[in-house]
Amino acid sequence: MEKHNILIVDDSKTALGAVRHILGAEHRLALASSGEEALQRLHEGLPDLILLDLLMPYMDGRETLERIRAIPGCEKLPVIFFTAAQSTETEAECLELGACDFITKPFAPEVLRSRIANMLELEDYRKDLQGRLDEKTREVEELALQTILAIARAIDAKDEYTQGHSQRVATYSRALAEYLGWSEADCDNIYHIALLHDVGKIGVPDNVLKKRGHLTEEEFALMRRHPDIGADILKDVKSLKGIELGTRFHHERFDGKGYPNKLKGEEIPLIARIICVADTFDAMTSTRCYRNRLDIDVAREELRRCSGTQFDPEIVSAFLAMLDKGLISALQTE
Repeated sequence: MEKHNILIVDDSKTALGAVRHILGAEHRLALASSGEEALQRLHEGLPDLILLDLLMPYMDGRETLERIRAIPGCEKLPVIFFTAAQSTETEAECLELGACDFITKPFAPEVLRSRIANMLELEDYRKDLQGRLDEKTREVEELALQTILAIARAIDAKDEYTQGHSQRVATYSRALAEYLGWSEADCDNIYHIALLHDVGKIGVPDNVLKKRGHLTEEEFALMRRHPDIGADILKDVKSLKGIELGTRFHHERFDGKGYPNKLKGEEIPLIARIICVADTFDAMTSTRCYRNRLDIDVAREELRRCSGTQFDPEIVSAFLAMLDKGLISALQTE
């Protein structure tokens, strides 16, 4: 039989001793003589179940439970109240406070063991079910992500001049995030978001995407729609934190003259400010249907010139420093 971790909270040493005698052989017990001590123990590690005395001095069971629920990860932690009272009103009060059950003191050993066993069995079943649901959710999201990535590659492939653009923007974005001290998980996250930053171009007509000359005002209006289109496509991909923000706002400008929402300065999400610099640098150093690629020194000077207007100065400073140190270079596009 698997042993579970149970936290026992009671101001009575007699009650704590009795519970330890009854349950100690079957489970791993942690004892706390006050609500404050219980909260401290929860910050050290979460149990599978809490047995909590309803009536305690200083911090009673009600307040203790409220504070337990405020701890991350404890929102659904099962709690059983100990109470000396026995009435339908007491039972209703315990359940209203968010307890899963209550046990009246003094308790019979057989009753305590049975109620605890039933609650732990139910909690094990809930955790198993939640685990399976989470796994299925991850599988569905991964399938959706792979489908969207295929769409992104197809969009890049629509124009010979933009093939590989999303991959390069993703590489620059991750390098920037690493240089700024982001965690490995966050760097991977922005990499995948940047891969998808232009997915909204699926809603832009080919004659606009591939036009060799300058766009008319009407055509540019169509092009300006792609961040919103992409964000709406991707908003339900929960596995990539910030994907809607990075996609929707990567064409905002630091001076507030960008699109689609004319956000300004730090109103623009950081993830979008990073992708904006990476996106523009690749656009400048890549050959497009309307112009040849720019020399890297010209692109570098353009980033510096537009720092504080089009781009976040701190992001530009970091990107230029990386170029100067040889940590990144313009990726080959031909």
